[in-house]
Amino acid sequence: MKTLVLRRRLLSLQRSTRVFSSASESLSLSLSRLSLSLSRLSHQSRVQFQAGDAARTEVEIVPVLSADDFALRVTTASDSSIDVQSLFDLQEEAVEGAVGGAESVKALRISKKSVVDAKLQLLLPHTVDLNLAVANGSVTLKDKIEGDIKVVLGRGDIEVNKVRGTNVSLKTNGGKIDVLALVEGERVRLEANEGVKCKRLMAGKAEVKLGKGEASDSEFGAIYASTCNVASTNQSGRSTLRVGNIHGYLRVSSEGLKSVEVDSVTGALEVEDSGDKCNVVAHFDSWTNDASSSILVGGDVRVSLQPAAAIDVELHGTKVTVGKDCEFVSSEMDQLDEDYAVFTGELRAQDGAIAAVSSSSGKINMDSAKDDAMRTSFFMKENATDDEEARTPRLFVHALSGEVALDQLNWMDNIKRKHLKR
Repeated sequence: MKTLVLRRRLLSLQRSTRVFSSASESLSLSLSRLSLSLSRLSHQSRVQFQAGDAARTEVEIVPVLSADDFALRVTTASDSSIDVQSLFDLQEEAVEGAVGGAESVKALRISKKSVVDAKLQLLLPHTVDLNLAVANGSVTLKDKIEGDIKVVLGRGDIEVNKVRGTNVSLKTNGGKIDVLALVEGERVRLEANEGVKCKRLMAGKAEVKLGKGEASDSEFGAIYASTCNVASTNQSGRSTLRVGNIHGYLRVSSEGLKSVEVDSVTGALEVEDSGDKCNVVAHFDSWTNDASSSILVGGDVRVSLQPAAAIDVELHGTKVTVGKDCEFVSSEMDQLDEDYAVFTGELRAQDGAIAAVSSSSGKINMDSAKDDAMRTSFFMKENATDDEEARTPRLFVHALSGEVALDQLNWMDNIKRKHLKR
């Protein structure tokens, strides 16, 4: 009897082993890995990739130094014999007048032909113009790439480490954009149906468009731009926008954000939200003499200004409060209705703050900050004449259904408040 039981267990174990072995063989057959050398590609070239089918295509661009390493690698879910030529159509454009040795390729166009899920890895030179269009999948740009970059994704996410070019455009109609280190260009455009997260953005002109996708949090660590326009059409009332530092001019136009936070403004800021409850928190570190900033939203607004420079303010809200340390040359509070007030005043620079900034070798020198704020390769388009009449900068805040609070805070106090809040 015991011998019979042992035989049955042994037969069961053998059957399980055969099933597992068969599954392992099936798994190994299900993945096809192909590779094609692109060693003839020149170090300054143009590469275009297009995948218009509904199958998922994951594209990864990896810059490498040696031409011997330039390659196309693809992994597909297929147990049949398949080659690169059956998956893709490749067209090459050779360098004109190439003499001696192998002819080099200055332009490469790759089009996906088969409707199969695929993971594509392109090992390319660091300096390359990229034009990538994928209907469904993802696009990842590794390390540092220099050149004109255009990525259009129908559905999926875009991830970039560091890119620099004259024109940089990243767009996804159904996903998010994540810039891990830097995106830089004369003209930069970021467009995502969901959120955008970017550590650093540098541009002459930058356009950021946030669509009507799921409620999401968009965040920029630092923006250096002569002009940066951020537009959001998300009306959920749950999406947020946060900017660490803006050096230049930032304009935010939205239709129902939950909140906008700007930790430091060096330049000018305009925020306009047509929703009911958008709250704004912003701190101004410095501004040019003719700078004009405005905030028009439905919710509460809390603004703080570094105390070493004068500025004209006009504040509208259901309630307006001014910090106890704020000093005005002149000011006036008008109570229009029982629940709405208008405050106007010329905020005086605090003598102690001016002296402290002038003698300090710390974070910022206010005497030069106004000019240095715009002094980058993108910003210095023209200089103002010495005899140009200086105008007092102006801040206008209109909170339709919210309260407005104004404070004068130096950079250290602002940092303390920020961390205490969090």
